[in-house]
Amino acid sequence: MKVLVVDDSRNDRKVIRYNFEWHGCHVVEAANGKQGLEVAAAELPDLIISDCLMPVMDGFRFLHELKKFQELRTIPFIFYSAIYTGSREAELAAALGATAFLEKPMRPDELWDAVGRLLAAELASERQAQANQMHEEEFLRDYSQVVATRLEEKVRELTEENESLLRLNGELERRVVERTSQLESANRDLEMFSYSVSHDLRAPLRHLEGFSQALTEEYAAKLNTIGNDYLERIRRSSRRMADMLDAILELSRSVRGKLAREDVDLSALAREVVGQLARSQPERKVAAHVAEGMAARGDARLLKVVLEHLVGNAWKFTQPQEHAVVEIFPTEWEGHSAFAVRDNGAGFDMAYAEKLFSPFQRMHGQDEFPGRGIGLAIVKRIVSRHGGKVKIEAEVGRGATVTFTV
Repeated sequence: MKVLVVDDSRNDRKVIRYNFEWHGCHVVEAANGKQGLEVAAAELPDLIISDCLMPVMDGFRFLHELKKFQELRTIPFIFYSAIYTGSREAELAAALGATAFLEKPMRPDELWDAVGRLLAAELASERQAQANQMHEEEFLRDYSQVVATRLEEKVRELTEENESLLRLNGELERRVVERTSQLESANRDLEMFSYSVSHDLRAPLRHLEGFSQALTEEYAAKLNTIGNDYLERIRRSSRRMADMLDAILELSRSVRGKLAREDVDLSALAREVVGQLARSQPERKVAAHVAEGMAARGDARLLKVVLEHLVGNAWKFTQPQEHAVVEIFPTEWEGHSAFAVRDNGAGFDMAYAEKLFSPFQRMHGQDEFPGRGIGLAIVKRIVSRHGGKVKIEAEVGRGATVTFTV
């Protein structure tokens, strides 16, 4: 049996084709009613299975035009549709001489069985599809009613969907206002916390440092070695606490305020940072190489903070090297422009790399490389605010490279 499948969905045609070919049928295809007419005239199929809603020429017009050809009008014609599935459509299909009107989707075995039953019933009743051709005026009237009904339903559906979207949009706007208010409140709380850190918590630290100093100056002679050692530990701990408070405040400032985006000359900023470090440690000889032409769009103040921390780390961790080298250069990361700071310093074990981007996480002791353990955490937050990413690669004794995008 030769079967013509007419459907604008390539996947639907493929499913039907494989199904009927598996049962030994020869299947030809068309993507719309106009193509279907041409293929039907050329191939003279034994059965036509057609969708209803198709571009160029839909299924109803296709069947109407098919009935105008004497050699084609007797071919069994089955509609198989997921859109036009109402009683009006079924009535129009029957009036046009269609054998049946099946609703998508059906399992392949169900479709094959249904088509078999329909064709068997057709033969048993000896009903030939030779009914009088529907007049053009009658067809246009019934066809227009079907289309108008479907359009009214679609308009109702779209209206309901639009009303639903409006309600959802209103709900979304309300939630945005609420979230904005909550965010503003959280920012105010953060500012109050920062004020508390900078003032209230510093006062007891100053007292602790002051009284420890007074004890050292006035009563050191009355204390033994152990007592003086305890006092020195208290003083060191208070200074460490003060440094940590400074670090918390700096971290807080890095995520507050609006970004002032502009074109930034990163090469100029890097040279400025290198110059500051060189002047602060004139006794060190560091070969610092800054590539020309590095530019990015972002907040110049915050991007300078990024470079200060990254170049500062590279400067610090190359201190044991006799020939220290620090490089700032452009690169590429996952197809995007990026920038990198590389050094030949101490490096570290990459198994612990992710910890470095959390506050107060360090790979080296204070006695080896002093620091607060906050620099990379600040870098990550600033880079994230710019919509970028940051990563670090290192090897023990062979330096580290920090790459970031903005």
